This record gives sequence, C-alpha cells and structure tokens, in this order.
Amino acid sequence: MKHIHAVGRVPFNRVHISLKWLLLGAVVGVAAFFIVSLSMERIESPHFSAQLSAARLMASSIAELSAFRESLGIEIDPSVDPNLTGLIGPEFTELTTTLGNLQAKRTSTNPDFAALLVKYFKELNLKRGDPVAIGASGSFPSLLLATLCACEVLELEPLVIYSIGASEHGATHPEFTFVTMLERLVEVGLLKDSLIAVSLGGNYDTASGMFFPKARELMTEIALSSGKTFIYEESLQASIEKRLELYLEESAGLPSVFVNIGGASTNFGNSHLALSLDNGVLTSFSSIPKGDERGLIFEFAELGVPVIHLLNIRDLAMENGIPIDPVPLPEPGTSGVYFVDSYSLPLTLTFLFLMILCVVAGKVIKK
Repeated sequence: MKHIHAVGRVPFNRVHISLKWLLLGAVVGVAAFFIVSLSMERIESPHFSAQLSAARLMASSIAELSAFRESLGIEIDPSVDPNLTGLIGPEFTELTTTLGNLQAKRTSTNPDFAALLVKYFKELNLKRGDPVAIGASGSFPSLLLATLCACEVLELEPLVIYSIGASEHGATHPEFTFVTMLERLVEVGLLKDSLIAVSLGGNYDTASGMFFPKARELMTEIALSSGKTFIYEESLQASIEKRLELYLEESAGLPSVFVNIGGASTNFGNSHLALSLDNGVLTSFSSIPKGDERGLIFEFAELGVPVIHLLNIRDLAMENGIPIDPVPLPEPGTSGVYFVDSYSLPLTLTFLFLMILCVVAGKVIKK
C-alpha cells in the first residue's frame, strides 16, 4: 500500500530513519557523553578571590565565637557539634520554636556558604554600598554569619532584622543568640553592626504556642536588652508591614536584594506557594499570592526586588558543590562552589556533527 495522504493539494511524505544508522547515532551519542566528560576542566570562578576572602572571614568569625562561647562557660557538645563551631545550640530550650534537622545545621556551618553568598551577590551584579535587606530567625545563625561575611568583603550594606526564636539546634541557647554573637564580632572588629531590629519570632512573630510557659518573657528580655528596635505587633500582617517600613527607611528606597534565611513566618508567609519556592537566587515568580500574610519574600517580589532564598540546606549544598556534614570542615577554596566546570567545545561540536550526519545518512523518504 502506498503511504500517500493529501492535505489539500500538498502530498504528505513519511520520513523513515534507517534503524542501522539510528543505532550508530546512539552509539556516537553515548561515546560523546563519556569522551566529552573526560575533557572537563575545572577552572576558578571569576569571583574566586572575593569568595575565598569571605570564607576565610567566616572561618575566623567561627573561631572567635567558639572561643567566646567557651569563655562564657557555655559548653560546646562535640556529639552534636563535632567541628566545635559553637554555632550549634541545644535541642530544646525556651527559645526552641520548631523541629530542626541536625545534619542541615552542621552542614550550614561550613564557611563555603560565605563563598556561595558572594557568588549569588555577583550574579545579581550588586555594587559597593548597595543595601541588602536580610530577614533571619535564629534557626541558621551560620547562614546569617555567612551572608554578613559576604557583605563585608563586597562592601555591601547589610540590614538585618532578627527574630529570636529558633528551630532545634539553631541559636537556641538563651545566653548565646545571634544578638550576642554579632555583638562579639563587632567588638573584636571582624564585622560591623548591621542589626536594625529584633522580634520574638515563633507563631505569628509573637512567640505564641511555645514549649515552655515563660518563653515569651525570656525572649522579650533578650529583645529589649539588644538596644535595637523591638518589633511586636498584634498581627502577622502588621509585623510584616513594620519590617517593610524599616527596610525601606534604612535603604532610603528599595533594597537591592532581600535575603531570607530559614522559615520565619514574617519572611516566609503562610502561603502554601512559599513551600514550592526554589533555593538560591529568585528573580521571577510564577505566581505571587494575594492576602495579608504572604510574607516579605512575596512583598519584595511584587516590588521587583530579587530574593535569595536559603532554606533547604541539603539541596543548596549539593547544587553548589558544598559537602554535606563534613568533619572536619574543609579548607576554604577547595570545594566546588569556587570553581566552574568547562568542557571541550571542539569535541562537543565534532560529536554533534557526527550525530547529525548519522541521522541525515539514515534518512529515507518514502512517498
């Protein structure tokens, strides 16, 4: 039977590809995968120097905080913090708000995260003096430290609003919150004071539903003793609006980027859409939820401000060549985040040409 069909007056030609040539093309493709992979060359990132400086600054800060913590008589438990960073807090205290993943907490103490933040800031083409709005709970003090170290090296202007509540093994020790950590780092000249406001955190940013009955009183005492603006509003929406007002005031306009660290309700919101957000740099959003409790991520997105979202630590590390839960912590400058992988262009083009040749040679047109 002749395979001829007509669409109007135009005859339809069925194209067949010889199985022999198709298989040959597949063999060439598989060979290309392995041979081109062997040509991979790892070269330093164009921002290698700044990344290394930020990571070294974070490593120095960790060493300082670890020694300072022990000088305060706050023991570092090597069973939960084997690298003795001092950035891993107890599991349950009056400041604990939610469950936390210990492996993620330990992974985040790697100074390579400061190098990652440099990479993100460079991707956004931030310049010296650009304001960086940072919203963080106490859940990942190491990521807040990494962000500040990257800002310091790139001479950006960080504006931190910190909520005291923390998930398990975050900054959960009442005498060693990030407020205390930053005060120490400012005192010894490693970082500048970038904290503009504090809040309680927890449910609705009012420390409601905490595990211990006197948690709110203790957190309020810590907030007031910081000497910074204390945010305490009756509703989550009012707390979000207050933060936005402070960021815009301190930035004298829109900040250049908003960095979200952790899952504080004021930053993350109560929308299920927040759960589907990717990690890292976000410059476009498929959807921005409506409603009063959508969080600063979406408030800034609607204003056209890019967002850096730091939450799923395991994925964040794996996507950027940072090791998971290493003991000991690696030397700054050695992991994948400092490098760019490139492949041989001539080899790639040669194999592409051969694959196209197989398809063309095996093409048989039947009328």
